[in-house]
Parts: sequence; structure tokens; C-alpha cells
Amino acid sequence: MPIEPIPRNAAHLLRRAAFGGTPDEIARVTDEGIEATVDRLLDPSDAPPFPRPHRIRGEQPFEEWILGAAWMRLAATSPTPAIERLSWFWQGHFATGVSKVEWTDLLHAQWAMLRHRSLGRFDDLLHAVVHDAAMNLYLDLHTSVAGRPNENFAREVMELFSMGAGRGYTQSDVVEAGRAFTGYGIEYDRTIHRAIGSRLLPALHDTGTKRILGSTGAFDGLDVVRLICATDACHRFVPERLWFRYAGTTIPDEVADELSSVFAADLRIDHLVRAMLIHPRFYDDDVRAGLVDDPVSLVVRTVRGFGIPIVEATGSYDEMDRLVEDGQGHHPELLADLAGRMGQRPGNPPNVGGWGHNTDWLDSNSAAGRLLIGTQLGEQLAIGELGPAEELLGLTRDARALTAAIAARFGVVEVGDETVA
Repeated sequence: MPIEPIPRNAAHLLRRAAFGGTPDEIARVTDEGIEATVDRLLDPSDAPPFPRPHRIRGEQPFEEWILGAAWMRLAATSPTPAIERLSWFWQGHFATGVSKVEWTDLLHAQWAMLRHRSLGRFDDLLHAVVHDAAMNLYLDLHTSVAGRPNENFAREVMELFSMGAGRGYTQSDVVEAGRAFTGYGIEYDRTIHRAIGSRLLPALHDTGTKRILGSTGAFDGLDVVRLICATDACHRFVPERLWFRYAGTTIPDEVADELSSVFAADLRIDHLVRAMLIHPRFYDDDVRAGLVDDPVSLVVRTVRGFGIPIVEATGSYDEMDRLVEDGQGHHPELLADLAGRMGQRPGNPPNVGGWGHNTDWLDSNSAAGRLLIGTQLGEQLAIGELGPAEELLGLTRDARALTAAIAARFGVVEVGDETVA
């Protein structure tokens, strides 16, 4: 049964799939319908290029803060916000910390790869992650050689990335998969004395016969990915993770069955995401109230909703400063700073499991950070220094109208009397 394209449903869809929607964007959804909107949101045709920060001299290509700021600025300004929202999901799913990776351009390359493959086949995405240099360094895959396999890498691939903890595999599968993943070394450029990629080194790879997930052969990492992606556990785990992060709730069994069937048919991520976003249960009341925005999403949604101008993060520091001084917008460092003060910075997950979820963002420190930042942004809007403030300033004598207008900027079309009061 099609989802009725009323403002309530339109706003919910845009909040979860695209970092929120303005009143005009919500009105567009009500005109074109939910399914047509989802098709448009998942169309990457108009997606802008992935930003590349200005390179600096020295061994490090660019500073750590600009990496996250450049991505957040893209998410806040992109004409394809659902593509950026999905790439943010994959950044958390395949969590990688720049502090251990060390070279910022390797993490930048990983994020660009995740975005490029975010709507394609999951097996292609997982295979690219296995070959990714940043992931290799983060999980020490380069130390895994024939005779001394890194079983931890194989365990993380199965447990966190593709199948779920203890589901569909045994300890023996982990051990044998660890052998298959041997020999994936780091490729170095000796002229600049640092890593530039990852490749399979035959001399360090275990070429012996392995038995993994019920199959026997002289498997390598590509074979392990193929075997994993053929399992029922994988077909169920990926939909569960998407639902958990997009809906905020535990997926109902019957919905998991339906989405798993869609995913198993061709492993297409775009088909799976579409089926999730148009599913009637995605619009249940518990789902509407089931997700607390993480700090990065909250900052991006605020910047998008209020039209706060942010200068591009691809020029030199002098160029960015000059644009700010000329009144072209705010420095992109603002984005990373706001999210960081609430406890989250892109590229700095707490561990390979990624960031927390829902109530993890409602502890006293995070809540205090949200209140402080909200107050500061509100003050800046009030004095006209952030985005178009005239509409809001014209309502300051009518508190209820002002509340409704601010809520609308956040993509909220229903505000309870207690909240208004």
C-alpha cells in the first residue's frame, strides 16, 4: 500500500533520508509522492564531485580537521543530500580512525570510494573495503602473512561488516578466512616515504586449501567476500543495520524478511534502501520517534535548514579566510568544531564498531553541548550573522509563530502544545 504523501510523512522521509527538509522541499514531496521522491533522492546524476582539500607542504597531505569539515560542507550544501547521508552511514559502518591510519589522504580516498560505491552491489563495496589502504592500516591487515594470519581482521569483516556477531559462521571459519586474507600488504611510494595504497603480495599469501562457510578451495580475500555475500546471514544483517541507523529501532521480523529478500535478489544497495524508505512500517509512530540525531547529522541538518552559508573547503587557508572576510560565508572549520564539541568528529570513531546510537547522544556532556551550540547559533541568527534571518526576526513579537517557523526550518511540521509553550 503506497505511503500517503502528507506533510507529516514527507518531513519524516527527508529527516531520515536526506538530513531534513525545508518547507519548500517538504511541499515538493507532497506534490510528487513518496515513491517518486525516493527515486529522485537516490539518483546520483546531480551529485557534485567529492571535495579534495587543499594540499599542504610536508609529509601530511592536509590537516585532519579539514578532512571532516570538507565532507560536512558537502553534506550541508549538496543537491543530492540522500547520497551524502548514505555515504555517512557507510563511514560509520566501516569505521576507520585517521589517528591510526596517519595519512589523511588515505582516509579521504576511502570516503570517496564509499560514496562512489554507496548505491551499488554490496559485494563490490565489501571487496573494495578489503583492498582499501586506510582500512588495511586501521585493522593491521598488512601484518597478516602466510603462517601468521591476522584472524582479527577476518572476524571484524564477518562480525561488524557483513554477517553479525556469531551469526552464520564459526571460529573455524574465522581462522580459515584469516589465512585467505594474508598477503594484503601496503604499497609505498619511496619518494614521499608513505603509503599510497594496498595490494595483494603473492609471496606473503597463504595459497593453501581452506574450508570457509561450507566451501573448500585455495581462497583469497575476494573469495571470502563472495562466500560471505552468498549467506543468509549477510542478506539479513545489512538490512538490519540500515534499518537500525535510519529508523532508529530494531527491525520487525516480518520487515527483515521482506528486505532480506529484496537484498538477496541482486545485492543492490539502492534497491534495498528504496524498499526500506517506501515500506509502510518505516512510517510507524515508534520509528518517527525512534532516532536521536548524532552530532554530525544535527549540524548538517541545521546548516541546510537555515541556509547558513559555508565557504568551500578546497582552497588554501588564505583563500578560505579571504572568502570569510568578504562575507561569502562562514569558515568550514565551524562545522567540524560544532560537531566535535558535541562529541563526534568525522574520521575519529571511538573504535572499529563506530559511533554510538540514540541514547548514547543524550548523556549530560552531549546534551550540554547541544544546548550551548543551539544557543550560540540562535544568537548569531538573531543578529543576522548566519544565513537569512529576516523571516525569523519578523516573528520575534509572536513567540508561537516564531517557534513554528524555527521548527519548520528543521523539517518539523507537527509541534506539540507543550513544546510550543
